[in-house]
Amino acid sequence: MTLLPLCVFLNSLLPLQGVDIAPPGLGERPTVDEITRVEIHMALSGEMKFSREGKPSTLAVKAEAKHTFAEKVLALKNGLPVKVARHYEIANANFTLDGEKSVRSLRKDRQILVAQRPENELTVYCPNGALTREELELTSEHFDTMALAGLLPGKEVKQGESWKIPNEVVQALCNFEGLAEHTLTGKVESKENGILTLVFLGIASGVEGGASVKSAIKAVGKFDESLGKITELQWGQEDEREQGPLNPASKTRLNLKLSRKKIVSSTALADAALVAVPQGFRVPNLLSYVEYRDGNGRFELTMARDWQVVAKTENHLVLRLVEKGDFIGQATISQWSKALPGKHISPTEFRAVAERTPGWLPEKVLQEGEVPGVEGGKWIFRIAAMGLLDGVPTMQIFYLIAGPGGEQLVATFSLPPKQAEKLGTKDLSLVGSIEIPAGGKK
Repeated sequence: MTLLPLCVFLNSLLPLQGVDIAPPGLGERPTVDEITRVEIHMALSGEMKFSREGKPSTLAVKAEAKHTFAEKVLALKNGLPVKVARHYEIANANFTLDGEKSVRSLRKDRQILVAQRPENELTVYCPNGALTREELELTSEHFDTMALAGLLPGKEVKQGESWKIPNEVVQALCNFEGLAEHTLTGKVESKENGILTLVFLGIASGVEGGASVKSAIKAVGKFDESLGKITELQWGQEDEREQGPLNPASKTRLNLKLSRKKIVSSTALADAALVAVPQGFRVPNLLSYVEYRDGNGRFELTMARDWQVVAKTENHLVLRLVEKGDFIGQATISQWSKALPGKHISPTEFRAVAERTPGWLPEKVLQEGEVPGVEGGKWIFRIAAMGLLDGVPTMQIFYLIAGPGGEQLVATFSLPPKQAEKLGTKDLSLVGSIEIPAGGKK
């Protein structure tokens, strides 16, 4: 997820002079503990582009999502919320890729979430425990309501006069990890009975998931003078995304309808309900990880969010580690034949298994031995070696993970030698989190 060299000129907006048709300082003035109720309906359609047997091919993709939640402001910076607590009444999404459907939703004990953006990076977590990858994407990739007030100039404006949207607001609303440039502007198109119609148009380029993205935006909002808030927004966005380390190239169109209103209170977001929310912006590691549970209950693990699932089969799970767009390495977790309870294959047998990896020509063993300090009745053996994988210099780290009942997994980490330092102990951390069989955690 590499940030492009940012053209982040966080300039103050030029003074806008003239006879205003809006209240002085067209803008919102959120306060700490303020609560709003938000409804978001999203529809997306388009296609993914890739090569199949050397020929260009496409897959149709469609998605629909609905989010209804109460949002309580916990912290402000420069007049915008930078930390909020949310209670999701509804959070679900339906995806269709090449005719195959999948559904995502939130577990009941994950309905209270915290979203924070102290700088230009959004973090969403649940104070009650780790989220699954699907839950994280469901709640962190919808329209960022914390940045909504940033669409307004905070100054007096004339009808038809435009203002440029701040860079950090565009980055947040386009869900970019890094913004390269943009032309997004807003203007007051009309006023009727105290309701201003706002129009937002422009192009934005940035990086998301390590891939370059170009977005064309056309949106219309309603600002209620009596409430001092944007109460409605229809947001249209067309994206052209290049291939990245995690996803193929794609071309999509998104249509979003948002409504919001201020509410007096929310029992779900009362102070007593938020006692588990950490103070400040530091997120405990256990809350920042994501959970993965094998569909057949054979194992489960927790991993840092930089690990992404890229493929799943009946007997294999493939993960990629990408940090700020930089591909670090790949991990493959494979089912292995079960041994007798309390037993496992020997180190000698495992060494032979590792050496027979397809396409692998080992040249030098860097480290080999049993991993110390393993708990829960597990046994873990590790082999780190340099060699050639399909003729390419590669470092591979092989782990045998054995459970108390004779269950066995093999985890293989493959990476360019130059990325060994960046991998650090992330392989050991991931392997150490594995419960085999799955322990029934929720």
